[in-house]
Amino acid sequence: MKEIFCDEIDSTNTYLKTRYNEYEDMTFVGTNLQTNGHGRNGRSWFSNKGENLMFSLLIKNEEVIKQYRALSVLSAYSVIEVLKEYKVEKLNFKWPNDVYVDGKKICGILLESVSSNSIECLIIGVGINVNQKEFDGEYLNEPVSLSNILDEHIDLDIFRKKIYERFVENINKLQNGYDFIKDIREYDYLKDKEVYVSINNEIKKVKVLGIDTDYTLKILQNDKEMNIDYGEVSFHI
Repeated sequence: MKEIFCDEIDSTNTYLKTRYNEYEDMTFVGTNLQTNGHGRNGRSWFSNKGENLMFSLLIKNEEVIKQYRALSVLSAYSVIEVLKEYKVEKLNFKWPNDVYVDGKKICGILLESVSSNSIECLIIGVGINVNQKEFDGEYLNEPVSLSNILDEHIDLDIFRKKIYERFVENINKLQNGYDFIKDIREYDYLKDKEVYVSINNEIKKVKVLGIDTDYTLKILQNDKEMNIDYGEVSFHI
């Protein structure tokens, strides 16, 4: 595991996408401030400088890359595990990437790939609200921070170390064949909910049956079961 830290950067994901050849597998790139942070579907990610945890993780191991469906979900689960160490309750994640506390968003995750003839690497971008108290602007989901929940200032260095170590531990377990499905399903926010989903730019109402064994999401549409893959859809709850 290698750590790189930049005081200010446009985006940790962009940094690794343009420099991945220079770094080894399981390299973490963190920052105090992203000037052009982004989430899924091009949405911007804003964060006060030095108050939250923003980082990207480079995956170059071919065996781990093959399990890309699991990585975003496993990243959310890793964040949940650390938040539980801080006695946070009412934790869930919305497949495939957001972590919620009592229905409020505390973490967003973006999985991106770099490809030529095949996938050369995966980059997991993570933003966790840690010490930011107020959030200006409009949000699809109301944000919350760990400091809001605990009503205390969090040592960001200790929190970062816990997160990094948990990511490494869980990715190693995944590589060695551990099946996280049972662990992850406990926190499935969408399970049994009726939601509107955008598939191929068409919005449809579906019932979510839950995360399947291959980490895709099983839904029921017009009495017909189907599975959707990471990146194919957007949910409207």
